[in-house]
Amino acid sequence: MFPFRKLVLTAVFLGLSSPCARSAELLSLPRALEIAREHAPAVLAARERIAEARGRLAGTSVLLHQNPVVEAAAGPSFSRQGRSTDVDFDVRQGLELAGQRGARMAGAQAGVARATAGVDDDTRRLLHDVAIAFSRGLAAGEQSRLRGRAADVAAELVRIAERRYQNGEVAILDVNAARIAAARARAEARDAEAEQARVLGDLRVLLGVDADDAVELTGSLDDRPRYRLDSLLDATTNRPDLRALAAELGEADADRRLGEASRWPEVGVRLGYKREEEANVPLAGFSVTLPVFVDGREQRATASARARRLRVELESGRRAAATEVRAAFDAYQREVSAVDELEHDALPLLDETDRLATRSYELGQTSLPDLLAVRREVLETRLAYTARQLDAARARFELEARAGVLK
Repeated sequence: MFPFRKLVLTAVFLGLSSPCARSAELLSLPRALEIAREHAPAVLAARERIAEARGRLAGTSVLLHQNPVVEAAAGPSFSRQGRSTDVDFDVRQGLELAGQRGARMAGAQAGVARATAGVDDDTRRLLHDVAIAFSRGLAAGEQSRLRGRAADVAAELVRIAERRYQNGEVAILDVNAARIAAARARAEARDAEAEQARVLGDLRVLLGVDADDAVELTGSLDDRPRYRLDSLLDATTNRPDLRALAAELGEADADRRLGEASRWPEVGVRLGYKREEEANVPLAGFSVTLPVFVDGREQRATASARARRLRVELESGRRAAATEVRAAFDAYQREVSAVDELEHDALPLLDETDRLATRSYELGQTSLPDLLAVRREVLETRLAYTARQLDAARARFELEARAGVLK
């Protein structure tokens, strides 16, 4: 194992150098995902949609959809027998006997399921973004470390060139070239630090972390799990966006059922009391609404068309999800192979190559341009290895998100 492979990559947020900064919290990837699930602003806002859908369910769960109607009237009555007061009072209640309540409840329950699946899908997408931003932070930290190390090595090369110049072994050109290379290395180190700050700022926004909270990323880009394609394809069937489509299809079917119920007459019952010319008359009766003109045909047609559309979208979504997972699985396998190529065939040679090239220059066996070229190649290979690790991490989280196992 190589020392830099085992290095715990630490990316420090801006502000840690401030005298008033708080003690830093080590933030691992599992912890970052946990914060995203529980406290990220996007997730907290999305969860309110579930409460809205449950409010509709509470409204449809009442036994009767219509409120009772109370009517009362009173007035004087004049006759040959004299003056009297007539009273008319009744209570009317409409009844739904064609399954309207059940259809409304089914639609509301499907709405809750759709809202829940929507929140799960928003969480899946957020976790994907957080995991990639975290990996970018680790990569930026490693690249910053490599650039800083290259700047230190370049400074040491300046001292070697100056010593050889003082000994009359090289011309001043070597000293100038070494100083230029050192300045370039320092500038690249500062640029790497700037990129690290930008990436960590993006992660802060995703997690909703306060600006004055000091946090350090800890972890490694070496984690490259192996997956079975058939297991990922099986998991795809439960992906939140597909569950949301299935729930919306349930809503459409419930609306169609409600439209079907509108084809049946609505029945109402009536209980009343009437006092007319000193006579007390109890009343009981019923009413029937004939669905001649308004029979739910618009609701049925709209819901049926919506259901057909959703069935097409759901079926095509399932096929697309399987295709996405297969493509993401293949991409991940290839990215892992790219990392393995550098890890097995290039990394073992870098330290020795750097050491031998430096020693050769000190002994006058190689020129400064040749040494700088070798060192540049060594640095670029290390940076390329980190970039390939980041690409593999991106492909991993893309695969997990598309399969729906990142949740």
